[in-house]
Amino acid sequence: TLILLITFLSLAMGLIPGNTIKSSWPFALLYMLLLVSLSMTIGRRLRTVRFKDAGFLQKDGSFLFNHFGILLLLIATGLGRGDLKRYFVTVPEEKVEWRGENAFTGKVEELPVAIQLNDFRMELYPPKIMITSKTNGQIAYKGQNNYTPAVVNNTFNVGEWSVRVDSVTDRPRYAPAAFVTVSNPYSDTTLAGWISCGNYFQISRQLTINDSLMVVMASPDPKSYYSDVEVFTKKGDAKRGTVRVNHPVTAGSWKIYQYSYDTVMGRDSGYSVFELVYDPWVSVVYTGILMLFLGAITLFWKGGKR
Repeated sequence: TLILLITFLSLAMGLIPGNTIKSSWPFALLYMLLLVSLSMTIGRRLRTVRFKDAGFLQKDGSFLFNHFGILLLLIATGLGRGDLKRYFVTVPEEKVEWRGENAFTGKVEELPVAIQLNDFRMELYPPKIMITSKTNGQIAYKGQNNYTPAVVNNTFNVGEWSVRVDSVTDRPRYAPAAFVTVSNPYSDTTLAGWISCGNYFQISRQLTINDSLMVVMASPDPKSYYSDVEVFTKKGDAKRGTVRVNHPVTAGSWKIYQYSYDTVMGRDSGYSVFELVYDPWVSVVYTGILMLFLGAITLFWKGGKR
C-alpha cells in the first residue's frame, strides 16, 4: 500500500507542473512510513537468517540484497538530500576564486575549496556555408543539401547555383572566413568573394548573388570546451586537472563540472563557469545500486535451481 501511494505521488510530481508535493507533509509521512516498514521487514527476516548456512544465497541472499539496496537508496536520496550542496563559481583566467553562488539560495558564500583557472580552450566544428534569403535570412531551397562545412574544395549545389570553397582562414581572436566561388551554368554567371560569420569585434560578411539570395557563413558550433585548473583546499592540498563537460575533477567530496563560459567571446572566453557539487551520500547510493545488482544475480541464480 505504501509503495502504491508513493508511486501515485511520484507520478503526480512529474505530471503536475509547479507542484510542491515533494515538500508536503503527506509525502514526508509516506516516505518515513516506507522506511520504517522496510526496516522492520528486513529486521524480521534477519532473525531467521543463517549466514553460515551453505544455502544462504539461495534462501535469503536475493531478498536481503534487494531490500537492503532499496533501503540504502531511499535513505541516501531522501535523508541525504539536506547534505547536498551545489554552487556556481565564475573564475577569470589566471585568477583564484574561493567564493561561489549557492544554487538553492542564490547567495554568494565562501567555499572550502578554491579554483585557479590556468587556461580555457575550445574546439570548434567547421562553420557551415549556405545560401539564404536576403529578405528574411532563412535558408533557401529547404529540403535540399543546402550547406557545406567550410573546408577547402568542398562544394554544394542549391537550385541552379553551385558553391565551391576555395580557401579558409581561421586565426586566433579572428572570425573564420572563406573565399568562395558561386556559379550558375544556366545563366553563365560566376561570382567570387570572401564571407565570414563575424564575431565580437568583427562584422559578418556575405556574398550577394542577386536581389533575393546571398551566400553566408554560420557561426561555428562548439565541438568541445574544457578548462585547465588547479584546485586548492584550506588544508593546503592542491590538485591539477582538466575539467570537461561530463568529466569532472574530484577534490575530496567535491566534484567540479564545466558548466559554461563567455558565450559572446566564444573560444576567446576570459573566464569559465564551474558547477561544484558536494554530496557525501553518493557512496551510499552506489552501494545501494551494487546491492540491487547482486540481488538480481542471486535471484536469477535461485530461479534456476530445482
